[in-house]
Amino acid sequence: MKLLIALTAVLSITATSAEWTCDDCTAVVNSIAAYLTSEESVANQVAILVAEVCPQVETPEECVNGLPEFWPRVAMFLWPGYYSAEEEWMCAPLCMAKAVRDITCEECFEGLQAGVDQLLEEETIQAIIAAMSGDAFCGMGEDPETCVRVIETLIPLALPALTANTDEAAGAL
Repeated sequence: MKLLIALTAVLSITATSAEWTCDDCTAVVNSIAAYLTSEESVANQVAILVAEVCPQVETPEECVNGLPEFWPRVAMFLWPGYYSAEEEWMCAPLCMAKAVRDITCEECFEGLQAGVDQLLEEETIQAIIAAMSGDAFCGMGEDPETCVRVIETLIPLALPALTANTDEAAGAL
């Protein structure tokens, strides 16, 4: 699912004003996280990953069988962690400055695209792998070592696959 397409409806909250506030940014980021962790979105993500990622891994059959149970846990950790308004890469600079600034629709979409582009950067992917490989995610499971190996393989394949696939039900830009 292409994240930008899924967010078209969310952006209507900012369409009434050309002033972009901390509250506006927080509402959009929280809406993104909520959408990406919804039952429908997670099911769509699983379908994309089974079709796009599983054929690329060493044991595709294990992937097809295990991913539908594993990915929802990943999504519930990943998306709220990345799309967190308090983080420096999201709304923190705007909120700390207690600023209001003019923003156009085009700038808003460019900001959303920049968030997706950043998500796909090698440094971000490695930070996500490191965070998920630690105690907060893999360390909480029954088999942390296997979890780490899966995360190291899955995340670099999953993020590009998810951002490259459109969610037609969400509309088009």
